[in-house]
Amino acid sequence: MNGTNEGHEGEVSSVRRLSEVAGGSFVDLHDAAQAIFGLIHEVVGMRICVLTRIDLDANELTVLEAFDRLGLGVSAGMKMPADQMPCACVLRSGGALREYDLEAHPAFRALPITTKMGLRSYVGVPLRRSDGTLWGTLAATDTEMHHATDTHIEMLTVLARLAAFEFEREEQQKVLADTVRMQTVLEAAAAVSHEVNNPLTVLALRLSRLQARCAGGDPATKDDLDAALEAAEEILQVTQRLRSVVRPVSTRYWSATRMLDLRASSEPDDDARTAS
Repeated sequence: MNGTNEGHEGEVSSVRRLSEVAGGSFVDLHDAAQAIFGLIHEVVGMRICVLTRIDLDANELTVLEAFDRLGLGVSAGMKMPADQMPCACVLRSGGALREYDLEAHPAFRALPITTKMGLRSYVGVPLRRSDGTLWGTLAATDTEMHHATDTHIEMLTVLARLAAFEFEREEQQKVLADTVRMQTVLEAAAAVSHEVNNPLTVLALRLSRLQARCAGGDPATKDDLDAALEAAEEILQVTQRLRSVVRPVSTRYWSATRMLDLRASSEPDDDARTAS
C-alpha cells in the first residue's frame, strides 16, 4: 500500500513540475532547454540530455543544447554521424524510442556510444515544427540502466513541444532582428548616397569648367584637374553602388574591421552572409 501511495505521489509531483516548466517564461532556447533537462533528470533519472538537429540526407547530427552530469564531454555544437545515434531512428520513425539496455539491441550494441562511451539506457522523442516537419530529437541517456515508462514518454513529448516552440520563437526573433538590421543598412546607404551625390555633382561641374578654361594652358594644372575629375567619377560610382545595395554583405578589412562590401551587396546571392 505504501509503495502504491509513493508511486501516486511521485506522479503528482512529476505533473506539478511539468506544469511549472511548461508554464515558465524563458529568456531563450538555452534557458528553456536547461529547465527541460533538469526535469528529465529529476523524473527519469538519466544524466545526459540533449536537443539535436538531424539532417538524415547529410547523415549529420548536431547537438543544439546539452546536459551532461556524467562528464562524458557531451556539449552544444557537437556534430557526429547521425547513423551512430539512436536519435536517427527516432526521426526516421517519427515516434518515441526507449531502450532499457542498448547493449541488448542488435542495432545499437555496436555503436560507439555503447562500446566507447558505455551508454546503456536511452529514451527519445522527435521534435516537430508547427507545420509538422520533423527536424530533431529530445533525448536522454545514461551509463546506468533506467526504465522509461509510458508516463515518462508522455512527459518528454510535452517537453519536446515546448522545446520546438522555443526554438521556432528564437528563429523568428533572429529573422526579425536581421530584417531590422538590413533595413537600417539600406536606409543608411541611401542617405549617404544622397548626401554625397548632391555636392559631388556641383564639384564635378565646377571641375569641368576649370578644365575647359585651362585647355592648352599649364600641363601640370590640367593633370591635377584630370585627376580630380577622375576621383569625382569614382566617388559617383560608389554612390551609385550604394543606391543599388539589395543585400548588405560585410567583408573583413585591415585590423579585423568589417565593412560593407558594395560590389557583393549589389549582387543578390543566396549564399552571401548578411552584415552583422
